[in-house]
Amino acid sequence: MKVDKSKWLSCTLDSVCDIQFGTRIVKKQTEAGQYYVYGGGGATFTTKSYNRENAITVSRFALSKECTRFIEGKFFLNDSGLTLHPKTNLLLFQFLKWHVFALNDKIYSLARGAAQKNLDVKRFSKLLIKLPKNNEQCTIATELDTLQKMIDGYKAQIADLDVLAQSIFVDTFGNVAVNDKCWDIIQMGQLGNFKNGLNYSKGEIGKPLKIIGVGDFQNIKCLSSFDNISYINIEDISQEYLLHNEDIVFVRSNGNKNLVGRCLEVFPNSTEVTFSGFCIRFRKSVEIINKYLIATLTDIGFKNTHILKSNGIGIQNINQKLLSSLPIPVPPIGMQKKYAAQVEAIEKQKELIRQQLADAETLMKERMQYYFS
Repeated sequence: MKVDKSKWLSCTLDSVCDIQFGTRIVKKQTEAGQYYVYGGGGATFTTKSYNRENAITVSRFALSKECTRFIEGKFFLNDSGLTLHPKTNLLLFQFLKWHVFALNDKIYSLARGAAQKNLDVKRFSKLLIKLPKNNEQCTIATELDTLQKMIDGYKAQIADLDVLAQSIFVDTFGNVAVNDKCWDIIQMGQLGNFKNGLNYSKGEIGKPLKIIGVGDFQNIKCLSSFDNISYINIEDISQEYLLHNEDIVFVRSNGNKNLVGRCLEVFPNSTEVTFSGFCIRFRKSVEIINKYLIATLTDIGFKNTHILKSNGIGIQNINQKLLSSLPIPVPPIGMQKKYAAQVEAIEKQKELIRQQLADAETLMKERMQYYFS
């Protein structure tokens, strides 16, 4: 839909919205119930009462970059957040929701504080929003809602395929954390060798070299395109730091426990790629199918039982010694290959859906920019 934004009414946020702070609540003084407690981020604990329903929320204390959200259903909002609701007929709730999402980065920029970013509420309340006529608001909100449903649908399809892959894995190999199917056990150090990642100085002068870091470990288990991988300049590098096809790279150390132990198989082919000091590389020396091995290493039960350890204050890490000692159940190679073929078929389906998801997300960004920039 084409719009003429020159005719839109410009208003401050507080002139058209009620800005309502949440209520302080303390977990240890609260009885658990059916309603989630939200603040500046996700749900934290539960309570038996609620004070919000289907609300647009904005972080007030300890802002993260994603500081705006819509929470569906009944919930309790604590004093770390605030909600917005139209107080005039000039503004429709659904349009406000999308306008607030479009303002997310600007809202984050209003945060103040070094150790903890807190919202400057006074400046926030004076943010300008532009309002078209109600019929245009309705049309815009409906279009964006439709796009969001498409995005959510693609994400759900990918999640369903992940569940299918995990179901096939468990049905075939059992509970690998306890090896309930009694496969032969081989320590991972006997399957191949490990290498810690490259430590380097950012100011070095030399040839550019692609480098895998912790930020590249997304929700993928295989990496074959390195177009979006960052690079460093380095004068000289030992060949042992260059990755080969079918190498597996682990996150060795990170403050986020959920990232530690995450791994992915790489296929650099002719591209020279190394890996950072926060990673460990595994290179197999015996016949084992990587897709089976990665599925074992990323199985939640196996990871929690054998991999995750906390060393130091607030830093989660693993090392070569731990990885070498992992008890890997090793089923017959034929079963591993059959599973790998099934997973590859699922991954092809996921890749098609990922492209549709990327297209939908790109279209959403374009439409948001068109309406709200």
